[in-house]
Amino acid sequence: MHIDKNTRPSRHGPGARRDLQGALLLALFTLACDGEPAAGTIEAADGASALATTVTVSFQEQVSPSAAYTGVSDTSLLESSPSTNTGADPILRMDRDHPSGTGKVANTLLRFDVSAIPSNATVQSARLTFNVKNATTGEGYFVHAASRAWNESQATWTNATSTITWSAGGASGASDRGTTSFATLLPSATGSYGVDFNAAGVSAIQDWVRNAGTNAGFVLDAPTNMDGLELDSSEATTAANRPKLTVTYTVTSPGNGTGLLGQYFVGLNFESLIRQRTDATVDFDWNTAAPDPALPVDGFSVRWTGQVVPLHSQTYTFHTQSDDGVRLWVNGQQLINNWSDHSSVENSGSIALTADQKYDIKLEYYDKTGSAVARLSWSSASQPKQVIPATQLFPAPTQQPREPGLSGLDNSGKTIPDTDYAIPAGAIFMATNGSDGNPGTQAAPVATLNRAIALVPSGGTIVVRGGTYRDWYNNGAGNYKVATKPITFQAYPHETVWFDGTDVKPASSWTSDGAGHWYIDWSTPSFCNGGYYNYKYDAQPTTNTGPCAHFDMYGDPANPAAGDPQMVFIDGAYVHEVKTLAEATPGNFFYDWTNRRLYIATNPSGHTVEVAARPVALVLGGTGYALKGLGFRRYATNEYSNTTNSAVYIGATQSLVENCVFTQMAAGSLSIKSQGGVVRRSVFAHNGFTAIGSNGQTNSATVGYDGLLLEEILVNANNTERFGTNCSRSCAQAGVKIAHMNGFTVRHSVFENNVGGAGFWCDEDCRGGVMVYNIARNNKTGLFYEVSDTGIIASNLIYDNASYGIQSCSSNTKIYNNTLVNNAAINIWIYDDARNESDKRGSDIGPDTANVDVANNILSGGNITTLKASRSDSNYTNTGPNTFFSGLDYNSYYRSGGGGKSLVNWVDTGGVNYTSLAALQAGHGWESHGHDIASGGDPFFVNQELHDYAVRGTSPAYQSGKPLPADVAQALGVAAGTVTSRGALSWPGK
Repeated sequence: MHIDKNTRPSRHGPGARRDLQGALLLALFTLACDGEPAAGTIEAADGASALATTVTVSFQEQVSPSAAYTGVSDTSLLESSPSTNTGADPILRMDRDHPSGTGKVANTLLRFDVSAIPSNATVQSARLTFNVKNATTGEGYFVHAASRAWNESQATWTNATSTITWSAGGASGASDRGTTSFATLLPSATGSYGVDFNAAGVSAIQDWVRNAGTNAGFVLDAPTNMDGLELDSSEATTAANRPKLTVTYTVTSPGNGTGLLGQYFVGLNFESLIRQRTDATVDFDWNTAAPDPALPVDGFSVRWTGQVVPLHSQTYTFHTQSDDGVRLWVNGQQLINNWSDHSSVENSGSIALTADQKYDIKLEYYDKTGSAVARLSWSSASQPKQVIPATQLFPAPTQQPREPGLSGLDNSGKTIPDTDYAIPAGAIFMATNGSDGNPGTQAAPVATLNRAIALVPSGGTIVVRGGTYRDWYNNGAGNYKVATKPITFQAYPHETVWFDGTDVKPASSWTSDGAGHWYIDWSTPSFCNGGYYNYKYDAQPTTNTGPCAHFDMYGDPANPAAGDPQMVFIDGAYVHEVKTLAEATPGNFFYDWTNRRLYIATNPSGHTVEVAARPVALVLGGTGYALKGLGFRRYATNEYSNTTNSAVYIGATQSLVENCVFTQMAAGSLSIKSQGGVVRRSVFAHNGFTAIGSNGQTNSATVGYDGLLLEEILVNANNTERFGTNCSRSCAQAGVKIAHMNGFTVRHSVFENNVGGAGFWCDEDCRGGVMVYNIARNNKTGLFYEVSDTGIIASNLIYDNASYGIQSCSSNTKIYNNTLVNNAAINIWIYDDARNESDKRGSDIGPDTANVDVANNILSGGNITTLKASRSDSNYTNTGPNTFFSGLDYNSYYRSGGGGKSLVNWVDTGGVNYTSLAALQAGHGWESHGHDIASGGDPFFVNQELHDYAVRGTSPAYQSGKPLPADVAQALGVAAGTVTSRGALSWPGK
């Protein structure tokens, strides 16, 4: 709060910061130069005292660290005066009843500029001190992190700045403040009062030190405290009474080093990073051994990086002893360059350095053959020659793995891709401030989907302005309505549009039961296709007729209420459902299905409580729909396969979903008719069940072409409700599950972290499936092609799945050029399902597994078995691995745990574990061009540790693949007959 902004220096201007930094340096200099070294200082080897490592500094408006400091902002937010700014007031007010008897809330914003603390500092503790004008009683007031930038002279109860509103009044929304309290203010008397921050508060200040742009300060408030609290603000006349933040931090000091970062590579020129570690010194004589079990004894290279701190202001000579090549840089200057094959030899170079100053240092080394020696020493006029000790070396940060993926898409589902679609003439406009009495022009928009769809002509466009629409297309009597004319729904350029299935239930709508719960009467007959109250959600008919769930799909021990579409969100966070009122505690909710009453165990006062109220957003029939740039979230969809199993149900042909986000549904999020359906550049994240479902025509009386296209989609962390844990026949949990599809393509997409199922799964008589250039990671199975016919699975990167990489029981299928790494059980599993065409139900089972061609794949890692080929269990009437393959060759295998593991598990009339390709070749004649590597480090990739799975030029897999057959080449967009490296040619983010 500042009375006259024009008479005071800028809070964040360069002059103010220089003044503050100077004050801090002066304080440090005083500590170090008062005759004896201060506690926390380090005595340098040549007698000069280094800077103290521990610093305590206070920030108080125009007081500390100096009178030039003007980095405090504070203001009160008054519900009773929602448009009033109090930024110039000398008092900060907090109250849950202000003015008295109104029940209105007053709370406070407070921010300190701490940017003068060095960005490499480590915050140890923090303390807030206030001058209390009016003490309080009760539970006190809590200190939360503010999450939204605000302006002291503009913030009000409704607004953070003159142009930005709070998501909920008084900065109380989930996007306005954090949920964790850093401290509790409970002064019982007036005068000076201080409180220490907890670990979360210290961590928040640490984040501000490292990134000043994240510092939005604090919100001081309490959910139920009724006794007011008043404090002096930064505008108080008595400067010493203004709010004060005291921070104690440490800075890494010269002499406290730990060594250099050592990065160890396969190859003479840093081709494949195998290991990163901190080496205390560079003083190695490996002789003829390897530096690490994962490295070869010859043909490796090492790069050491970090900083070196000299003890004297002198010219230093750096010495290397090496066998073979060596290069050294200090402070960007190359001092040594002997990059050649040679026996052990010493090289040296000199540079002038200043004591106690950190200088960048990089040492590169390679060993070609024979003995391996690497040593780094120094000397100066005052420094006898010695190996540089760890205390004077500081490691560079380790390189962190960079997960490949789709750029510009947020896998959390919180961000909708920015769009700029052209607006056609005659478009109908929707807006949150519109009215259904309007004509739907841009100047006079409508408010609801019902009205917009009624007004838009066939083939027309509905343009949706930014905001949140708690809406659905419905018949006005509590059920969905089917739209039947072709329509395009699109976001207004560069605006964020959310369709939300919840309603906000204010505190006034809840009733306390006196036993720690609050309830509302809550009836939802529209759920589960209008049959929600026909059968209780955990007692669905064993005839498997729904309406909420298949009888064998719910009931996971960790989530027994999964079958219920009810959902609750408190301050934006999902609240878990329990099955009894006795289990309802903060963070849970209970729905009394019999009495139609919903209970929460968090006092709704001071919180935003949202309850799922709609089963779907849109049901579309006919043909020719497009959804572009829209977000859909929190609809009460169900697992059972009916019309309300997804927030958007497209039963229309030739439809497009593009640049959309689907998140936090109770079950599914999108169902789309396959014929001409396209889903592109969209995110499906954190939905309760399988995110995308589509059913094709191969089981129809007249089989037509489907042609479903999924491209550049990001499918992350779905099946959060853990459906299918104990399923017997209805199993359908996956990121994407499609079936009966006659022609489909899935390409350039990412399937990750989907719970208990495959990332992508096509099941039951799929035909002509093309799955190329995808990433599948951290699912149960990466890609699954089941009881189907004719498919191409090529150039996919599949790693770290909990069970299988590629799982296929389909005939006439080519599996080419995939990279499979560390899929826990099996990298590729080819098998025949117990079902066959003779017992198929209708026409939904493909032929027995045959004519499978597996080539050019890299299968790497610590699997139970690398490749498995097996019959169906206890069924010898179908095909087995002796007749599965038309080709099994040109694949490269690496077992990181050594050669004792099963390389290929072959189960025909009996089971055999082949522990080498030679044994497989002898038994069946396959893999005459295969690679079998069972020792040393990774032989294939540029940088497996950092998830760069490109094949390096020195790998045996490089440019050694089988020429691509025409259909595979066409699917990959290359010329037929092309010879490639083995493994994936490309993937999202490569």
